[in-house]
Amino acid sequence: MRKQFFITAEQNRRLKAHAAATGASEAELVRAGIDLRLERKVEKPDWRRIADSLSGAWAERDDLDEILRDHRKGWKRRLKRLGLK
Repeated sequence: MRKQFFITAEQNRRLKAHAAATGASEAELVRAGIDLRLERKVEKPDWRRIADSLSGAWAERDDLDEILRDHRKGWKRRLKRLGLK
């Protein structure tokens, strides 16, 4: 199958250098890279574990009131800009 896709200039430079160093074609390297990525086991995130790890993350902060006040000011500016307030 023929596929077309964009890569960054840095990826292109590295791909060309690796192809030259190994004697493999760029297409071979791209196919090998795709195979490596597709062979990886996809794990679903354990959201309960993630949530548990965040529990109490802000408990030691004493500047939450200031942070929330600053965020709320931003909300008001956006509402004004949108003509909703």
